Amino acid sequence: MKNHIKSIISICLLLASFMGFAQAPSLYIRSIRSIHLENAPGALQPIPFHEVDMVYNKIGQFLNNKITVNKTDTYEVSGFANINPGVMGTSTKDSIQMEVYLIKNHQQPTETILGKDAFTFTYGNFDVAAGFHIAPIKAQLQANDDVSLWVKILPTSTIAINKSAKYDHVTKPTGMEQIAGMRIAKVE
Repeated sequence: MKNHIKSIISICLLLASFMGFAQAPSLYIRSIRSIHLENAPGALQPIPFHEVDMVYNKIGQFLNNKITVNKTDTYEVSGFANINPGVMGTSTKDSIQMEVYLIKNHQQPTETILGKDAFTFTYGNFDVAAGFHIAPIKAQLQANDDVSLWVKILPTSTIAINKSAKYDHVTKPTGMEQIAGMRIAKVE
């Protein structure tokens, strides 16, 4: 009987140590709600999140659509957004160019673009969601730095996105539930 108890205690300690490693300081937030964009070429537009979008957070605070880290350290940062301009009936010469950015300290003296992805919508895919993926990058973040996700329609686009106020451009593609998200994890 004592051997069984020792085995059970050993297994519990082993599982507890694995759980400690699994809960390394990190954050994951994702939106499952569609988001409308304005037809404002050249302007950065936020991809907003809400408190209910937070899946887990062990690194900071979520206020005013920004994630603020509590501790200075090296982090791995990544993000994604699925965007559909919602345009129909254009010519083969038209295009819509967009970029999605992960930005540290937006509109502050220490503003830095941590990562970006770009896509050009052309004839045949103006009404199809494209996935913008910002690959994981290592970034040195200071305590109180914030990180947020942004989108820009480039002024080189030849046509406008769907201007209807009822149309949501940041939306889920067929077969997926998540629309946009960010992940920040402390590098061990």
